[in-house]
Amino acid sequence: MDANRVKPSLHFTGGCWINDPCAPGYDPTTQLYHVFYQCNPHSTNWGNMSWGHAISKDLISWAPFSTPALIPDQTYDKDGVFTGCMAPPSFSQQGHISIIYSSVCALPFHWSTPPYPRYAAGLAIAESSDGGATWSKSINNPVLLGEPESVNVTGFRDPFLAEWPAMDCLYQKKSLYGLISGGIEGEGPTTFLYSVQPNNLCDWSFIGPLVNLPNRFQPSPKWSGNFGVNWECVNFLTLGSGDDNRTCLIIGAEGDVERGHIKYSQSCPSIPPRTIRSLLWMFGNLKSNNNNNNNNNNNKPSVEYTHGGYLDCGSLYAANSFSEPESGRYIMHAWIPEEDISAGYAKEKGWNGALAIPRELFLLTIENVTRSLRSSLVEIASIDSIQQSNGLMTIYTLGIKPIQELSRFRNRFIHTHEWKDMSLSMKTLKLCSTVFPSWELQGIISINPDNCQEVSFYIRHDRDLSIYTRVEFSLHNETIRVDREKSNPDHSIRNCPEEGPFTLFYQKNPFAVEEHESLEDLHIRVISDGDILEVYANDRFALATMVYSPGYTAPMGISISVSGDPKSILVKELRVWDGVPGSR
Repeated sequence: MDANRVKPSLHFTGGCWINDPCAPGYDPTTQLYHVFYQCNPHSTNWGNMSWGHAISKDLISWAPFSTPALIPDQTYDKDGVFTGCMAPPSFSQQGHISIIYSSVCALPFHWSTPPYPRYAAGLAIAESSDGGATWSKSINNPVLLGEPESVNVTGFRDPFLAEWPAMDCLYQKKSLYGLISGGIEGEGPTTFLYSVQPNNLCDWSFIGPLVNLPNRFQPSPKWSGNFGVNWECVNFLTLGSGDDNRTCLIIGAEGDVERGHIKYSQSCPSIPPRTIRSLLWMFGNLKSNNNNNNNNNNNKPSVEYTHGGYLDCGSLYAANSFSEPESGRYIMHAWIPEEDISAGYAKEKGWNGALAIPRELFLLTIENVTRSLRSSLVEIASIDSIQQSNGLMTIYTLGIKPIQELSRFRNRFIHTHEWKDMSLSMKTLKLCSTVFPSWELQGIISINPDNCQEVSFYIRHDRDLSIYTRVEFSLHNETIRVDREKSNPDHSIRNCPEEGPFTLFYQKNPFAVEEHESLEDLHIRVISDGDILEVYANDRFALATMVYSPGYTAPMGISISVSGDPKSILVKELRVWDGVPGSR
């Protein structure tokens, strides 16, 4: 195999096509984490949708089963075993694992080619009594033949099932709640809410559409993303605790409004254009659409949008989450597509697609805020800013970070480079070279915004910077951008940029005598793993993408650069961990 085709060491991928992660969860009986994934076991192209299956003790090192867990072998799922979820373990029979999936019996279907074929995708259940080694499909399948009879849908698939205490209070009924994602023809994207009997996972009762938004809803052209015309893989979460919590939905939004930095970048005629979609989140208020709350048949709960933004600003998609029983953490898996290479390139390297490092989602609180770098707090649609009695603002938004287990993994890296309290004497400074395809960078940088326009890291670069990838934070644009233009001289690879909104906040110490405000530090984290690149900032920004760099067998440089006065930044801490054994 070509030395440039290096399989990732920190990310899971298969020797075939893989896409959506399915049914992530934890089995208390075996104390193992599970993740399934849609795959084509026989090719690096999409098709023959089945479920692969992997298990882990730590959410980082995954052991795949040699054979698929589920294949399309029944009349009701003959055209594909599509995305699904794991039932909460406490509601499965003791020692058993139950998974729920979209059973597809008619292809093709897509929101853009109406009418959507009725009953093309139903709902089915499978169960394992041996820790996931073998699976049997329920004799009651299909649990649902398809969408509700009264609704003309643009999509109907990707079930999600969990407890939802706040919905119990609103619906006045103890239940499990299921979502099946899609949209309503002529109305807009949504997810369909079901009540599911806790003692009978085959009993799904339709309540109604959970969200009412118009097509292509986009409350902010910069900060929120476009919510599209059809939804996939919608999950619900309750973030925070007590009275200080938020109802959150994570959403795969399909649409036809492409982001400008992709739409207007140079096209690559040898490969198809990217699928237009975004991975988004929204906060919303739970409410009842009927005043007669004593009549459960007419009480239609819904979630009313309040705030929202990008869950990931790159190509990441098809997120699926679960609540870890003991810690209460919400852990999310998602798929990193490979849409910037040809089918031949994927076939040559032997795999197509990967799962991102699992992330923790939480309610992030930032106190004593006065303003952002440039945008007014009111126009930043991805934050809920509440004024306190002292006149300062408390900000609430979605917190996003890699699971903490990844940090404990660092002792497996071979080399470590470290800098502290470093000032720059030149605009660009080479820091080190990485000699392995897998490495991680983490830094804390103090910035003087009066004399600094951009802070960048040039990574995976050669000696003369003719080949590089640049991770750039622009203070003026309030964006983090991954510039891939010079990442590879191969013109058959699409190297459009990836970009998303991000700003820093000024804060005041409410107990200080002088009313002085200071800008929060930039906390940057970059994870490079073969072709995969993940970028995080300040626990509220994430961007995952593929960067096809040449030269994995030679040292590749990491440099820091400043646009403006080099002394306008202070590198308080910076570390690079290089090389997981076996990552050559």
